[in-house]
Amino acid sequence: MLFIASRIILRIVLLKTGNAFFLPPLVKTDVFLISGDSFLRAQKTKVLVAEIEKKTGGPLARQTFALDETPLESILAAARTLPFFSSGQVIFAQNAELMKGPDLAILAAYLENPTHGTTLILESDGLKGTSELQKLIKTRGQLIFLDKDEARGAGATFIQQKLMQYHKTITPGAKARILAMCGEAVMFLDTILERLVQFAGDQNEIDEDMVNRFEENWTEMDVFKLTNALVDRDPARVLKVFRDLMEFYEADLFSLVGILHWQLRQLWQAAMLLKSGVSEREIGSKLRMPPSRLSALKRFPLERLESAVEALYQIDRKSKSGQVDGVSGLETWLLEYAS
Repeated sequence: MLFIASRIILRIVLLKTGNAFFLPPLVKTDVFLISGDSFLRAQKTKVLVAEIEKKTGGPLARQTFALDETPLESILAAARTLPFFSSGQVIFAQNAELMKGPDLAILAAYLENPTHGTTLILESDGLKGTSELQKLIKTRGQLIFLDKDEARGAGATFIQQKLMQYHKTITPGAKARILAMCGEAVMFLDTILERLVQFAGDQNEIDEDMVNRFEENWTEMDVFKLTNALVDRDPARVLKVFRDLMEFYEADLFSLVGILHWQLRQLWQAAMLLKSGVSEREIGSKLRMPPSRLSALKRFPLERLESAVEALYQIDRKSKSGQVDGVSGLETWLLEYAS
């Protein structure tokens, strides 16, 4: 079962350059619907926007909206109003899975007479069957479906590019191990690599043995105190440990969220193995997990674990886009799932 429930994110890219309108070579239509892993979608849209910015000769202004907070009519009104002294703008309208009949009619009407120089990029974690949204976009633009293999390929490329910034190389086995640590949630890859670079120190090559030692080092960190307090359902202890950790990490919230995600994902793997009949001893050996952590799963069932990971992903995404304050959002999340 996937950790992250299906979402669709609508990104409206507006482009205007004087009296001329330029479409970059990559952009052969005015509207896209991109479905697949969120990390891979981010890489894809990054390329699309970069092509547009290259043609306009300058950066695009950006605004973010959520369809559960702002009506589609208001978002499209903003789409028709370009900021002064800008070659264009990017408007992010999230949670587009909320678009039903009336909103689809509004979108269809907009696509009948779109703003000159506007490109729409709609994103989805996963599309099942043939939705009305797909049908609408198919008549006006292009559907792009990205599978997990492509996501892994993009993740591998991202690792290479990230480590090049620090003048480090990585062996194929180490790269595969890092991707395995991320699992399907490659959006946390950047956090893991930042910590791994710190762990590597002056060593230029990162091999599989280093990654294994790095993973063991993570399991020994005090962050496990936070996860333990969470699965023990102890709100007071959760809050105290969290605030101590924020002080220790000097408010490095994104790293803390990444480590929390990794620990919860490991617990999820253990829960799935237990459900399939694998013995606790075998699971402990396979995942390098002590018996005390396995016993904690009795107080934190699989469904609650999956819900917690999904909610954690939402906090990470919204805090990075400025929709919520990360620290207060994470505190609320901890208290909710520790109760």
